[in-house]
Amino acid sequence: MVDSKESVGQSKWGRSRFGGSTALLIILSLLGGLVLCAAMALIWWTFGPEADQQRKMLSGLVFALLMLPAASALCWVFMLDRDTLAGAVRDPESSIEGKWYEKAVFGAFHDLIALCGLGAMALGLLRIDVEPVMLLVGVVLLAAVDVLVRYLVIKKVEG
Repeated sequence: MVDSKESVGQSKWGRSRFGGSTALLIILSLLGGLVLCAAMALIWWTFGPEADQQRKMLSGLVFALLMLPAASALCWVFMLDRDTLAGAVRDPESSIEGKWYEKAVFGAFHDLIALCGLGAMALGLLRIDVEPVMLLVGVVLLAAVDVLVRYLVIKKVEG
């Protein structure tokens, strides 16, 4: 009996969900990334910091070029058929790494609740003036570091 994965054919980069070759998936991912980057550059140009038109256009172009790899990868992820990707885990949620991640996120969530409560109390009592954007960026970074540290500890203990 032939495995369904073998009959579909696997490759290093996979194939798209709607058919076609690996090359088509890569081309569509790059084109999708270009469209997303053009939209982001337009938003940057429209709502970005005040400057003359030439500087705004240049900064929008640099922003778009820097975002192109990430935007293309995001499009690739959304268009990829996982069954055509060589070495892909069939059910990633039930893998041991998935379980470690769930434990890490669960613990970090509780840390985040405690941190936000204590931080709100401290900011209210001490009347510290903090820029809200910077405060939120700090909370997100702290949460990401918390998940990473917890994941690595769980991996070392259980792995």
